[in-house]
Amino acid sequence: MSERQPAGTPESKKSGAPAVVFAVPEGQRISLGAPSLIALPNGKLLAAFDQTGPDVKGLNGKKGHDAKRNRWMQGRVMSSGDGGSTWQLAATFPFRRASLLRDGGDVYLLGEASGGLCLMRSPDGGASWSAPIELTGDLDLWLSPTTGVAEGDSWFVPCLMPSGGGMGLTVWRAPKGASLMNRKAWTQGPVSAPLSTMLPSAPGPGFGVPLGEAIPSWRDPVLVKIADPRHPWHGDGRLHVLGATNSGRQHWGALMRLSTEDLSLAPQPAPGGEPWTWLPLPGGHEKFDLFHDEPSRMHWLLGSRGAAGLPLGKEAFQEEGLRRIGLWASENLVDWQFACGVAAGGEGAAGIRCDPAGAVCGNDLAVVCRAGGFQSRNARETTQMLCIRLPNFRARGG
Repeated sequence: MSERQPAGTPESKKSGAPAVVFAVPEGQRISLGAPSLIALPNGKLLAAFDQTGPDVKGLNGKKGHDAKRNRWMQGRVMSSGDGGSTWQLAATFPFRRASLLRDGGDVYLLGEASGGLCLMRSPDGGASWSAPIELTGDLDLWLSPTTGVAEGDSWFVPCLMPSGGGMGLTVWRAPKGASLMNRKAWTQGPVSAPLSTMLPSAPGPGFGVPLGEAIPSWRDPVLVKIADPRHPWHGDGRLHVLGATNSGRQHWGALMRLSTEDLSLAPQPAPGGEPWTWLPLPGGHEKFDLFHDEPSRMHWLLGSRGAAGLPLGKEAFQEEGLRRIGLWASENLVDWQFACGVAAGGEGAAGIRCDPAGAVCGNDLAVVCRAGGFQSRNARETTQMLCIRLPNFRARGG
């Protein structure tokens, strides 16, 4: 596990250019999936992401096989002890769409293989890992990296599952401080109806359907806790799910309220009692990362800056909108202020920059994202994982 990745020239480090977390070796038919990122108390960074493609089968290390689709899968955990400048391989894992979670002195890697939850544990900051275990068996669920949230005495993880001819939301819960490797520790909530059937028919601010011809659907749900007691959506025993959505417009997301008691999901009522389902959200048309930062008392969002103009329908999801990543800040999850650009690429598939994940490191924000390379043929064939560090990021929030 001593494999290292180049960090670029000294000049690129001085200019703040992205460091390479991992790059697919030339000639290998492998694409990289969306990453998860955490920062440990000692400053060490851990990043996890998938590898997919025909040549995964021949890779060394732990691998899994999706019998339903006849596809091989392998994930990589990379570590950095110098703030993200250089990276080393820490582990491989035989599942996909994994999230890194830190519970006390343990680090967990929670993912999905052939539709069921899988978990690995590291007791030493990612240096060594347990064998993976299956927590649930085959459930046909769809996880999104960077989704775990700790609230009260529990962990909560949202995911998507088939429901009513579409995809519904469901949330898993497990107690903090206990062994998450115990299958009995995990409880699943009910599966909601698809987003398209939960939308109100009457248009209006905050709960009307955005313009576009696409059938609305959820993608990559993220959990968030509203900590400000002055916020009208604040409440004990309550979390909120913000989901990237297929709505036919850029910068719109979906909002749902989660009861932490029975794990039920319901629309957030607007002041007049109507269901508040849609939310103007930077980068809400693609996978985004969202976290609350206590020192600044603000929510921070890393997401796609999209394409220029007002793309509608299929145009809202074309490759042109996947070249720039931005950082936004908000006190209330509704009013967002652009903080800065994080990464940008050029034309063609090699210029893709998407699916960011962030981790606070003292006064800085570390970000990893998928990126295209010379081997990429389209927007989804990303062959690089990049790391960008934003010094003193809180000063950019205004």
